[in-house]
Amino acid sequence: MRRIALVTAAGLVPTLGLVSPAQAADPAPTNVKVAWSSAAHTHVRVTWDEAVAAPNRIYPQYPSGVGGETTTTAAAPNQVDLPVAAFRNEPSVRIAVYAGPVGTGPAGLSVPFDTLTPGEPVIDQMIAKGDNTYTMTWRSGPPKPDPNAGDPLDLTNGPHHFQLYASRATVTIWDVVVPWTTATTATFLTTDKPPIHLGLYDRNEWTANSAGKSLALDYERFGPVTIPASTTYGQPTVITGVIERLSRFCDPGPCWEMRTGEAPRPVVLQARNTTGAPWYVVGSVQSQADGRFRFAPVARGTREYRIAVPDQLTSDSFGLGVIGPASTTLTRPRVLASFADPTVKLGQPARARISVSPAVNVRTTLQRWDGTAWRDLKWVYLSSGWGDYTFAATQRGSYAYRFLVPSFTYGGLPLAWQVSPTFVLTAS
Repeated sequence: MRRIALVTAAGLVPTLGLVSPAQAADPAPTNVKVAWSSAAHTHVRVTWDEAVAAPNRIYPQYPSGVGGETTTTAAAPNQVDLPVAAFRNEPSVRIAVYAGPVGTGPAGLSVPFDTLTPGEPVIDQMIAKGDNTYTMTWRSGPPKPDPNAGDPLDLTNGPHHFQLYASRATVTIWDVVVPWTTATTATFLTTDKPPIHLGLYDRNEWTANSAGKSLALDYERFGPVTIPASTTYGQPTVITGVIERLSRFCDPGPCWEMRTGEAPRPVVLQARNTTGAPWYVVGSVQSQADGRFRFAPVARGTREYRIAVPDQLTSDSFGLGVIGPASTTLTRPRVLASFADPTVKLGQPARARISVSPAVNVRTTLQRWDGTAWRDLKWVYLSSGWGDYTFAATQRGSYAYRFLVPSFTYGGLPLAWQVSPTFVLTAS
């Protein structure tokens, strides 16, 4: 393009594109520094130098653009305090300071720093106290990688403040149950019983943002549970059942509880020897994905059983446990009886024999069916679980016999009375 020169009356020829002295660009401020304005860490102090006093414009500068503007007059000190709430959550921020009106010069820049939130907090313990009361213990999570390590605003293990919310059960409303605190444990009360959700928040010196941790507070209930009314000594006592987990689900407004599946969870079988005695643990299993569980302890005596599902804290949920009702399972001894020879001649000896497990010393009774009732014939004493009685067959025909074993205690546990299977003697 051809340049055109204009000749003034004084004979001077100015060149187009040059800025007149009145419009010269203001030099960039120098030595732009950032620091905390106080130990409270509520404001970032920005200072700078400039050769000539001028009004200034100050901006946080992010990779995604600039933040809000702060201005000073030419007569004001070269210093501003920016509240931390004014900063966005970004991995890199620089403060840009301009001198003079908009568009008249470059910016002086601070060193980069970050305004990142803490890492996700970690919940270490939850204890259910009853009546919608809980105690939670937590800590700040692992810090995020520092993209500007050693910047002037870095704080060693910066000040962490925590707040805890609890949701309502049937609507998307949240209540503050633990206000902002530096403590890492608290006992709190929720408005509703589970299933609800908890929200734990951790903020550091950049208080405009916080890191959050959500925790589903669910509960368990029992589906069908089968505990046998009686069993035989030395045999498995098969106990089966189902646990069901109830969780909270929401639409934009209403919320409701619904059964959900869960990862295998400990289920404990407890027992006690007598009503009022302390409960003790018989065994523990892991439930299946559909909540089913099975126990098969060997029967050693009569006792009460119940199923307990302990509270369980995982990374994203706290499942309230449940304890089922007590149910008594009678244990009866295993009794075998027979004749050494079930067929004899009239007048010949017949030997009735009996074995009992556990191997106890106890008095049993040999009985015979007379056609209408069982009649006692003879006391037979057992030694280490074995005994016999020999008598002469005095009547022709076939007759049914059995042994009655009374209740006894073995190994500290009671066993209920038992009768042997019927056995027959035929005399000819």
